[in-house]
Amino acid sequence: MLSLGNAGCYVASRVSRKGVLVQAAADNQLLKKPDLKRPESEPRKLFSDAGSLGAPNDPVRITVEYQRQRAKEVRQYFLDQRVEEVRERSKAFGWTPKNEISNGRWVMFGLLVGMLTEYATGVDFIDQLKLFVSYLGILDVD
Repeated sequence: MLSLGNAGCYVASRVSRKGVLVQAAADNQLLKKPDLKRPESEPRKLFSDAGSLGAPNDPVRITVEYQRQRAKEVRQYFLDQRVEEVRERSKAFGWTPKNEISNGRWVMFGLLVGMLTEYATGVDFIDQLKLFVSYLGILDVD
């Protein structure tokens, strides 16, 4: 049985699994638009008092304000996760998977060119590096 309204505007009682029987105290009470705004003098509570629910052993019920607050926190969490994901994908420098894959490919290409040059000229890879450094003028190698 569910009773809504201060003056017992209507009472809903369960008849069967398929339907609910609604009895109205007055027809004009059902046509009134419910007042959803809380008076300004009443402070906003996140949890309702256990004593106001009836029996002192009743569990504390969660209010709509608390649910809204938690929903905003969850929404902000997922927005932060999305921002972090976009930031990680758009990184151009640093230790990112995309950069490591491209660096590995350049190294493989350089080793291939070094091996093909060694095959064609007979100069091993270390001597090729020495010649490269001396031709650039970085280090004088005899």
